[in-house]
Amino acid sequence: MKHEVRAPLKLRFLLTSACTARCGYCHNEGQAKRNAHVSLQDICHVLDTLAAGNRQINEIILSGGEPTLHPQLAEIARRGQASGALVSINTHGAHPGLLARALPWIDELKLHIDSFNPRRQKHSMGLSIDKVLESIERSRQHPGLRTVVNHPLQSLAEASEVLVTARSLGVECKFIELLDAAPGSPRICDIPWRSLGYQAMAPGLWQHRASGHRAMARRCTADHDANTELFIGVDGVRAQLQGGRLGAAGSFDIAMLAA
Repeated sequence: MKHEVRAPLKLRFLLTSACTARCGYCHNEGQAKRNAHVSLQDICHVLDTLAAGNRQINEIILSGGEPTLHPQLAEIARRGQASGALVSINTHGAHPGLLARALPWIDELKLHIDSFNPRRQKHSMGLSIDKVLESIERSRQHPGLRTVVNHPLQSLAEASEVLVTARSLGVECKFIELLDAAPGSPRICDIPWRSLGYQAMAPGLWQHRASGHRAMARRCTADHDANTELFIGVDGVRAQLQGGRLGAAGSFDIAMLAA
C-alpha cells in the first residue's frame, strides 16, 4: 500500500500585534490592531496536536507585531526547539534585554533594520540603532546562532550602506522588495553589486569576493503555500496571510490542514 508523503510544515506564530516601531509601510502581518498575545497554552496545543498526528515541522517562525514583547517568549522558543524544528525570530531588535531571554533557543535571528544611520533609523522606525547593535552583540554569545539583517529596499544609497555595515559586523543581509512598492521604486537588480565587490552565486544570492559575506534578496508577497504553511495568531489559524480563518488556535486539530 502506498503511503501519502506529506511535506513538512512551516509555522508562523504571530505572537502579538503590539509593536514599538512605527514603520510607515508595515502591514503588521495582516493582524487586527490590538495588544493581545497568543497564549503559551495554545502554542503548546498546536505543537502537541501536530506531533500526535505525525506531522513534521521544519521551521517555526516567531513573529508579530514585535515578538519580544510577549512575556513568555523564552518558554515559547524553548518549546519550539523541543519539537525538533528550526526556530527563527523576526524582530526589530530594539529590546536587547527582552530578546536575550530567548536567544539560547533560537537558531536564526532576523533583524529588521531600515538604516544603520542613527538619525535615519530613528526617523524611519522610531527606534535606536544603538539598541539594535546591542542585540547583534548579544547574539555573538551564541556561536551557533545565524544572524541576518532584513532590509526593506527603499533607496539604493541606503541599501549600499546597509550592505557594507552588515559585512563589517559579520552578519548576513537580506534585501526585500516591498509589497505595493510605488512605480519607479528601486529593485534588487538595481543594487550596484559588482562595484560593491559582490558576485551572483545563484538566483537571489550574492557573495562578496574578498570576504565571502553573503547577501540575499526576495520580493515581499502575501502569497504562501497553503499546504505547507500555517499562520497562528490571536485571531486564529490561517493557511494564508490574508486568508480565511480556519479556527481558533486553542481548538486546533489536524482536520484544519485539509480545509
